[in-house]
Amino acid sequence: MEIALRGLDGPVEVLRDGFGVPHCWAVSEHDAFFAQGYLHAADRLWQLDYDRRRGLGRSAELIGPAGVTWDALSRRVDLAGGARRDVGRLSAPARDMLAAYTAGVNALIGQHREVSRHGGGLPAGQSPDPWEPWHSLLVYRVRHLTMGSASGKLWRAVVAQVLGPAAARAMASGRAGWQLACVPPGERCDGAVPAWAGLDDGGSNNWALAGSRTASGLPLLAGDPHRALEMPNVYVQGHIAGPTFDVLGISIPGVPGFPHFGHNDRVAWCITHAMADDQDLYHFPAGTLDGPAHAEFIAVRGGDPVPVEVRQTGRGPLVTDDLALAWAATAEPNTGFDALPAMLAARSVGDLFDTMRSWVDPANNLLAADTDGSIGYLTRGRVPVRARPEAAWLPVPAGDQSFGWRGYVEFGDLPQARDPAGGFLFSANNRILAADSGPYLGLDVAPPWRATRIADTVSALSGATVADMEALHRDVVSLPARRISRLLGDWAPLAGWDGQMAADSTAAAAYSVLRRELALLVLERSGLAEVTGHRWHRLLPGIRPESVIWRVAGDHLEAGDESLLGGWSWRQALTEAIGRAERTWGGEPWGELHATGQRHPLGQAGLDPPPVPYGGDMDTVQASAYLPMEGLRTATGSVARYAFDLADWDASGWVVPLGADGEPGAKHAFDQQDAWRAGRLAPAPYSRRAVQAVAVEQVLLRPAGRP
Repeated sequence: MEIALRGLDGPVEVLRDGFGVPHCWAVSEHDAFFAQGYLHAADRLWQLDYDRRRGLGRSAELIGPAGVTWDALSRRVDLAGGARRDVGRLSAPARDMLAAYTAGVNALIGQHREVSRHGGGLPAGQSPDPWEPWHSLLVYRVRHLTMGSASGKLWRAVVAQVLGPAAARAMASGRAGWQLACVPPGERCDGAVPAWAGLDDGGSNNWALAGSRTASGLPLLAGDPHRALEMPNVYVQGHIAGPTFDVLGISIPGVPGFPHFGHNDRVAWCITHAMADDQDLYHFPAGTLDGPAHAEFIAVRGGDPVPVEVRQTGRGPLVTDDLALAWAATAEPNTGFDALPAMLAARSVGDLFDTMRSWVDPANNLLAADTDGSIGYLTRGRVPVRARPEAAWLPVPAGDQSFGWRGYVEFGDLPQARDPAGGFLFSANNRILAADSGPYLGLDVAPPWRATRIADTVSALSGATVADMEALHRDVVSLPARRISRLLGDWAPLAGWDGQMAADSTAAAAYSVLRRELALLVLERSGLAEVTGHRWHRLLPGIRPESVIWRVAGDHLEAGDESLLGGWSWRQALTEAIGRAERTWGGEPWGELHATGQRHPLGQAGLDPPPVPYGGDMDTVQASAYLPMEGLRTATGSVARYAFDLADWDASGWVVPLGADGEPGAKHAFDQQDAWRAGRLAPAPYSRRAVQAVAVEQVLLRPAGRP
């Protein structure tokens, strides 16, 4: 099959493998990025348009009232204005990359009805506007705005208002605890995990094994990002090759290159969220607001327009009537996309890390490995330097100039580790530095359970292969469950349980049902249920009081602390929670209660994927969090998995939930779901020979007007 397209320098060969993943070989860098844009749009055009609408604050036009809260936040922060400004500040290679990618997207938009069989078809009557280069910056920031540190600060402020400062301070102390550090890898260090850590129970995993621990003698690099499970999935697989690079990876539809996960012929890379303190909130008392303001109206499908005030203050954009947001991604010119074309041609771990000097947002734990046998860790991103520590905890007074930023942590001061003696590196949103002498990076970290399971596993491996990486992906041992289940009374369904959150386990279901009922009971008894009615509660997505209390209740139970029980004892609370659990649970296994439940934003019949039973929870390596107030279904989890074998790229594997196509009726919309559910990796062929061996479709993109 041949498709003639204006704007190509020469022919582009596209081979799709058995899962519909496109592999492209182009004669120029321009054509490689053009093909990536064209194929992203072919498979995910609805998603590109929807994420752009979210960035513009116009998603409610499409999905109705459900989009209003996000649209208001997007307009107040002025995501669109920041993306417009920053695209002109990028280097020539980055601008050229965006221009080529944009041309590819628009080539597809011009003919989307003819190629809708690839999965890019739009609902009747929806015709997307042409893509522009700044739209790629926009959709990238849409995916990262609410991953910042403002949510934690807002939660702490709400708790202080609802329960009072004394109770908030008691919660803030967390439990006396410990962490595992990324640098040095696996070093145990003192430090309480704040009681609100992991507000949305998200996170990610990654790990690298040196050749001393592998069967081949060269590194393995593996992991998985955790986000909300969506329809379509946030990530898409792909492979583009040009004269200066040949890269296979997992990318964000709408964004060129492979900023998060991928490899070329020499280097592989992957990231997790560093949980860095990259956002501050500034409080304006009544009558002290500054800066220009104007009103905008959000058009709502099926409803009346909703007014929103947009104001830019001296502290940043106003995100509610008295709070302004400072975000490292938008506070100053952001040229982070300069790294995207440069990283594709890296020849070593050192080369790759050097390309990260321009990286801004989000701050990540970047792991890399190369075919010379080196492995490395780098914290990449822009982290503000603050003169006063109070800003790390709560919104601070807007009028006090001492709460301003004092620049950013220098690139040379960001934590790094290379080729550690232990032969492994890892991160799981855990503490980055074991020592206190390094730069301040952030307050909130994930509890150490996933990090501990990963470190314990990889530190015991020798002769490791991709199969061992695959096995670690599907690890469902819950370390908290092994400890807490012993404190949950003598409830018969938990007798003799080993803490495995397996999908076919009724004990895992009993534990989760009881933990949920206990969390909701503590929320009710403590008075924190009032948080859900607070005006700030849903300002920034990710503030889930019931999820926080899930952790706090377990911590307090272990410590025998009854301060959140409203005068009850833990014996009374457990008796009540067990009674509620017995009334609500019918004996189903965990996987049935915890089945997936992706919903298409349009909310139309026939668009949602069928649910599948699933194991794990928010504390297992196979992460799959639920939101207690909304039930036990999997809400967040692995949105991709990968294992890159640097001795044999063709032996690598990957998988995403659902599939490569974004259109529900397409052939490859859901064909990776079974492998994802079971914790298997699909082949990730890289060499042309390997791709040709599994190709099921061949397309030649050629310049229009040429034979």
